[in-house]
Amino acid sequence: MKILGVIARMVLGCIFLAAAWDKIVDPAAFAKIIRNYQILPDMLIYGVALVLPWIEVVVGMSLVTGFLSRGASLTACLMMAVFLSAMAWAWHKGISTQCGCFTTKAEDAISPATFFRDGSILALALLVAVDSFVRARRA
Repeated sequence: MKILGVIARMVLGCIFLAAAWDKIVDPAAFAKIIRNYQILPDMLIYGVALVLPWIEVVVGMSLVTGFLSRGASLTACLMMAVFLSAMAWAWHKGISTQCGCFTTKAEDAISPATFFRDGSILALALLVAVDSFVRARRA
């Protein structure tokens, strides 16, 4: 079972690293996506667009390396919950926007598939978090 926990942690880390790439490469496009959600005030949008992908990188690297992975797994859970909540908000309000999860390209619109994908990532993050705390308690 220990090997499955390590694999799950590393997969989750790679997911966060992959999610950060397009946002780092094109922060202006990511800022437009954030603006479309209509949640944050304009003065925060560019700061969030610049900082959030790097938080994803730190979380991803921490999970891949195992360094501070308990905190990273909790951060991953919180981030996924916030991302899903933002998508649900936009969906409920009828806002047609891109997800912004893995790409800044137009083909990544919010849809039932994006909810399923992000919900699955949240479930994986919860599994990794529980596993990391159970292991820490046994040590």
